Amino acid sequence: MPLPDDNPLLLDFEAGEATLIADLDLADYTSIPNSFALGAGVPAEVTYEVRWTGPIARDISVRDTANGFRGQFRENTATLAWSAARAGFKFTSDGANTSTSVFAQLGRESNGIFF
Repeated sequence: MPLPDDNPLLLDFEAGEATLIADLDLADYTSIPNSFALGAGVPAEVTYEVRWTGPIARDISVRDTANGFRGQFRENTATLAWSAARAGFKFTSDGANTSTSVFAQLGRESNGIFF
């Protein structure tokens, strides 16, 4: 889902840090089968904040000329807090400080005509 322009992404790639805050209006289809069938949905909202932070654990550069791909990736840590709401129901996660980061990575890549 594309993010609206007013959802900021703050990025300092060299430091391996970024923050994404999203506040999205969407439909709650109430069940997976109903969602797949694009059945009736009710208005809902989801909000989340993801923070990638250093220190940088690994810095990886990839160049694959055969497939026209290159990228630079910085492995770090990330935390997430989110909430979802619709009429009659709201769920809020525990705070981001309770997150456990198993793997997180920021990357810059180019491919195809941008290679």
